[in-house]
Amino acid sequence: MTIQEFLAKGEELGGKAGVLGGIQDYFRSHGPRLHQSCERFGLFSERLGDVLEIGPFYGYTPFLLRPRSFSYTVLEGDDPVVRPLEPLYREHAIALHYVDFFEMFGPTRSATHKLPLSDAQFDTILCWETMEHFNFNPVGFVRELHRVLKPGGRVRITVPNKASFQNVAALLTGRGEKALIENYYHFENTMLGDKKAFYGFHWREYSAPELSRLFSDAGFQVQSCGTFNAFQGRRRIGAGRRMLRLLLRITAPIFPRHRTHVCLVATR
Repeated sequence: MTIQEFLAKGEELGGKAGVLGGIQDYFRSHGPRLHQSCERFGLFSERLGDVLEIGPFYGYTPFLLRPRSFSYTVLEGDDPVVRPLEPLYREHAIALHYVDFFEMFGPTRSATHKLPLSDAQFDTILCWETMEHFNFNPVGFVRELHRVLKPGGRVRITVPNKASFQNVAALLTGRGEKALIENYYHFENTMLGDKKAFYGFHWREYSAPELSRLFSDAGFQVQSCGTFNAFQGRRRIGAGRRMLRLLLRITAPIFPRHRTHVCLVATR
């Protein structure tokens, strides 16, 4: 599937869901990076078997990858903003389950530390830029991925790189620190259902060695864990941003540790 086909299909799905005027901007900005991740993992060319995807939001990857799977299950955050996608999930025979990962794995009395899934249920597990939004110890979550994966199955994970040049530069210059704290206050009283909650923050990003160690210590065999550069699909970018992207592309072979994203493939 070409990038043009990928983006066009996302627009078609957004039209069916009736969200072209708002939340569709999420797909428009993330679509090129999602396509790049799918290509990097070979998802457009292999049979995926029974698939579990965690937190796709408006990336539309479940609908685009469904033809390559035997079954498809989605675990999505219980956020009313994703409700318009429910008819599409039914139309494509995708099992959608709403879960609250913070209640499930966080330090709460009701935490089960268990996914509502059977042992050895999936051949493929996908999780695109979701783990950085977890504000709890991720070990239990990763152990659960190992439990529900079939022997020989694969997980494919991407996260923003904690060691990226952007993050290093932000720490050295102080850029963004003021905006970060302002965002904490801005979303302090955000309501999600009947509670105050906002899941959009990046609570914990990972470097490649950290992500590899996290999965290997949970029993996975890490096949590969590296970095890649991927950028938001902005319609207009300023000269400064264009120069930064060019610089990142040029320096990527010399400083691979500092690319923008981390990608991991691991088996059980």
